[in-house]
Amino acid sequence: MVGLASLVGVLTGPGQSIGVSVFRQHLSDGLRLSDSAIATAYLVGTLASSTFQPRIGRWVDEVGVRRASTTFGFAFAIVLAHMSLVRGVAWLAVGFFGIRLLGQGALSLTSTVAVMHWFDRRRGFAVGVKMTVTLGGMAFVPVLLAFAIDAWGWRNAWLIAAVAIVVTVVPIGWFGYVDRPADLGQQTDGAPPDPDGRPASTLPSVTRSVALRSPAFWTLTAVVATNSILGTGLLFHQTNLLGEIGYSNTQAAAMFLPQAVGTVIGGLAFGWLTDRAARPFLPATVALLLATTTFLGGTSTAFSAVLLYSVVLGLCMGGGAAVQSSLLPALFGVGHIGSISGTLGLISVLASAMGALTFSVGSGVFGGYRSASLWFTLLPLVVAVVAVVFRRSLAVEPAGSNS
Repeated sequence: MVGLASLVGVLTGPGQSIGVSVFRQHLSDGLRLSDSAIATAYLVGTLASSTFQPRIGRWVDEVGVRRASTTFGFAFAIVLAHMSLVRGVAWLAVGFFGIRLLGQGALSLTSTVAVMHWFDRRRGFAVGVKMTVTLGGMAFVPVLLAFAIDAWGWRNAWLIAAVAIVVTVVPIGWFGYVDRPADLGQQTDGAPPDPDGRPASTLPSVTRSVALRSPAFWTLTAVVATNSILGTGLLFHQTNLLGEIGYSNTQAAAMFLPQAVGTVIGGLAFGWLTDRAARPFLPATVALLLATTTFLGGTSTAFSAVLLYSVVLGLCMGGGAAVQSSLLPALFGVGHIGSISGTLGLISVLASAMGALTFSVGSGVFGGYRSASLWFTLLPLVVAVVAVVFRRSLAVEPAGSNS
C-alpha cells in the first residue's frame, strides 16, 4: 500500500507546482502572456479548486480510497489532455482549476489516506516513507516533462502526461488499493485489538468540528500554510530565481534533483520523529528550515550555496509534508481523517495558490526574486515562534470522541 500510494503521489506531478513550473515559459511564449497573467490564472484556478477540498475529503470517507482514486484518475487524465488545447488566459485558468483540483488535491489526498488506514503504531514512519518517495520521485517529473517538451512540444507533453495517468493511476486505484485492513481480515501494522476487541483502526476519532477547536490544528495549519505559500513560490519561480544569477532554464530544472536528496532525508527523518517524543517541536523545526531556505534563496551565488539551497528546500518540503500527514491522524484519529485532511488541504491549497503571485509581486516590490525571497524570511521566523509557544498542544491527543 505504501508503494502504490507513493507511485500515485509521484504521478500527480503534472498537477503540482513543480510540474507546472516547467511549462511556465512555454505558456508565456505560446499564449503571449506575461508572468503575472499566468500567475494570476494559476491563482484563480487554484483558489477555485480549493473550495472543493473539504467535500472531496468527506466523499473519500464515504466511498473509500479505491473507488475515489479510480474516479479521480480518469478525471485527472481528461483535464491534463485539456491543457494541450488552451488558447487564452481564461481557458488556462480553467485548466489550472482542473489539474490543481484533481492532481494536487484529490489524488494526493487519497494516496495519503490510503496509507493512514493501514498503520497505527508506526503511522508516522509509514507516511514519512510515502511522502519521501512521492516528493523524491516528483523531483524527476520536471526533468521528464522538460524532455517531452523539447522532443514533442509543450502541447503534446500534456497529452503524454494524460496517457501516463490512464495506464498507471487508474489501474492502481481499481486493482491495487484496498480501503482498510479489515477488508482482507488484517489489522493495522500488527497492532493488537483494544480491550473491547476493536481493531486499532476503528478506535474512536474526533470529528472535524472538534479538530477545528483544537489549538494543535491551528498551530499545524500556520506551519503548513506558510510552507505552502513560500515553498510553492520558490518552486514555481525557480527558473526566475536562479536566472538572476545566470542559470539557464535547463540548469535551474536540474536543481530539482538535489532537492530530491533533501526530500528523502527530510521525509524519513521527520516521519520517524512524529512517532516519538520530539513531535511537539517538529512544526517549529519545519518553519525554521523554511526560513533558512528563503534566506539562502536570496543570498546564494556560488554553486555550493545554490546546491545547499536546493537540498534545504527539499528538507523543508519533505519534512513539512511528513509532519502534516503524520500529525493529523496521531492527533485526531482516522475515523474522519478525510474530512479533516480536506479542511487542512483547503487552507494549504489557498496558501499555495498565493505562492506564485506572491513572489511575482514581491519581485516587483523588492527589486527581484532573490530580494523577495530574502524579505520573506521574516514570515516563517514568526510562525516558528508561534509553533514553539503552542508546542504543548501537539504533545497529547485532544479530548473528544466520535466513532
